[in-house]
Amino acid sequence: EFLGKVYDQYAELWKAIIRPPRDTYEIKDLGPTVFSIENRTYQRTDISLQNSRGHTILCSHFEPIPSERVAERLPCVVYLHGNCSSRLEAVSTVPVLLPFNITVFCFDFSGSGLSDGEYVSLGYYERDDLAVVVNHLRESHRVTCIGLWGRSMGAVTALLHGDRDPSIA
Repeated sequence: EFLGKVYDQYAELWKAIIRPPRDTYEIKDLGPTVFSIENRTYQRTDISLQNSRGHTILCSHFEPIPSERVAERLPCVVYLHGNCSSRLEAVSTVPVLLPFNITVFCFDFSGSGLSDGEYVSLGYYERDDLAVVVNHLRESHRVTCIGLWGRSMGAVTALLHGDRDPSIA
């Protein structure tokens, strides 16, 4: 009886870590797909990528509209959200970075937000999601250098990925 209760308590604790409350939102919460900041026009492009575990990862790339790009390739910051969060967390970075011609790419980790997946691993599998994103950005030929901005679980993910990819800022 006692050991059964201890096991049940442990199971609840473990579930709280790997399946925290999922951040729910609607695409419209990310703002309009075309918008202005300081008399310049920008766009948000929503895409989906697939990670190595077969999960669909939902992503958004905020960048100047083509006619207002100062160069074909621009620096990009990939924003990595925290546990219990989503790419919606990155929206506050957009007006800070875009005026400096730094694009912002954000996504929902597998098991978070609107992406596929049931569980999070607090960075271990999330680094594979990030690797897919970095590969996509490099293959797009739309970015120069890539920087990572992570909060909480996202910061851990940045460190775990950075160890495998020293070219990341």
